[in-house]
Amino acid sequence: MPRTLKSGERELVSKVRSFCEREKQNKEPLIPLEKSPSSCRYHDSAGKCWQSETEKGVFTSDSKGPRWIIVHAGSDKGFVPNAQLIFKSQSKSGDYHDDMNRDNFMKWLQQKLTPNLPPQSIVVMDNAPYHSVVVNKTPTMSTTKAEMQNWIVSKGLSYLPTMVKAQLFEIIQEHKERPVYEADSLLEQYGHKVVRLPPYHCDLNAIELIWSLLKRRIAEKNVGQEAKNIIKITEEAFSSITAEEWKKECEHVKNIEENYFIIEVGGDETDTSDSENRDTDSSNISDVSPLDDHDYFKK
Repeated sequence: MPRTLKSGERELVSKVRSFCEREKQNKEPLIPLEKSPSSCRYHDSAGKCWQSETEKGVFTSDSKGPRWIIVHAGSDKGFVPNAQLIFKSQSKSGDYHDDMNRDNFMKWLQQKLTPNLPPQSIVVMDNAPYHSVVVNKTPTMSTTKAEMQNWIVSKGLSYLPTMVKAQLFEIIQEHKERPVYEADSLLEQYGHKVVRLPPYHCDLNAIELIWSLLKRRIAEKNVGQEAKNIIKITEEAFSSITAEEWKKECEHVKNIEENYFIIEVGGDETDTSDSENRDTDSSNISDVSPLDDHDYFKK
């Protein structure tokens, strides 16, 4: 029997279902991409995965040694050829986002991923800040009054000289455009599309399951090894992951997507107006944005 969601969950589940519907409607190659930090050693930190009773727990680093940034993409046909990127973290904070920033991500996207994607692919990515750099930024209330005025004029609009920032912001809100993301624009130039994951739903990204396989295989070989061997061990682990394993994990995600269609997006028991209109059109996808050998530290 379908489970009816309360109002606080409604918007998120609608976005999830819209994402799933969009994936089902498209026949182009689906390419999940993601990055992952890797340490020198791991230990098993949990008996089971929080997402599933049948999945093993994650590995947690027990090493204070070097960390490595790993970036890749793939599909049910396997990893995208020549898209692998591994480089050593230079962050002093321990946060890998210091290394995998907008500049490094766009360099990988342009030099490693786009030249190797199948034609007319759909690239699935999350909403990490460096995935979501907006090229048509809209002024906010923290923007200076002069910048607000310039934005209004640039759109062919007008304002009264006596208007305060709050009034200018009302004009901006009324005429603001849908955000255009830098990464999306680049991929679209090459004939690809982007689908963005709903918030908090890494379970819809098949490569998250592939990372789990990868880290376990690295950990199995990375016992008493020196840090200098991590690249070789990681590349061997990548090579050991087959197209059949990719296909299995992609099918697993499709099953998760199917389960979201059993959830009925309704209202609270006291919210009769919403519960009566529970069967809304889930095909509306307007809330979903159309999802270097290198020196990644050269400016």
